[in-house]
Amino acid sequence: RGTMARYTSSCTQQARCALARAVLCALLASAHAACGPHPPVWPEQFVLVQRRIPDPDAAVALATTVTYYDFKYGANLIQITPDANASDVLWDLELTTGHSFYFTPSRKSCKPMDFPVGILRPNWLANATLLGSNITKNGRTCVGWTKVDFIDYYADAETCQPVSWYFHTMRARFDTIYFMEGAAPTTKIFVPPGYCPKKATPSSASSMLYSS
Repeated sequence: RGTMARYTSSCTQQARCALARAVLCALLASAHAACGPHPPVWPEQFVLVQRRIPDPDAAVALATTVTYYDFKYGANLIQITPDANASDVLWDLELTTGHSFYFTPSRKSCKPMDFPVGILRPNWLANATLLGSNITKNGRTCVGWTKVDFIDYYADAETCQPVSWYFHTMRARFDTIYFMEGAAPTTKIFVPPGYCPKKATPSSASSMLYSS
């Protein structure tokens, strides 16, 4: 009886260990697959800092971009600082009303535009095509998606935070330096300056997104 009891106890412990290993593996797998296969949905408010790195034949140059996205407020501001002239910062202000303003405070120049679609919605990546779930970008394991003739988008496989994206037409990639969910320091940055003309130029495009 003693031998049988010890044998039964040993089998029970082995079964428990096997079950524990299976549960751990499942948890690790689910954590790794936390992002995907469906495209991520952006938080309604965030701050994002990126490096713009163009292809050799691209029309744009090296720059640092800071994005203040606030879907609740109805605004998206992208500040583009070129490496060649850090004082010549372009402010790309897009509003959910369909009005956009592209202005450079150092020169007090401003070009208003009308974009009927407004700003990007948090689920703007919906219907994107999966590129893969084990892609390495900037030393991080990512899940990737693409929208034909528009963008290749890579998010961290565990957190779903943006790691990098590549605009097809612009021929430039944007690598994330900093990302934080939450509102901009003040909504005053979403108000166009007084020197911006009131009359805007109509456009059928969705955005000039990072184009300068």
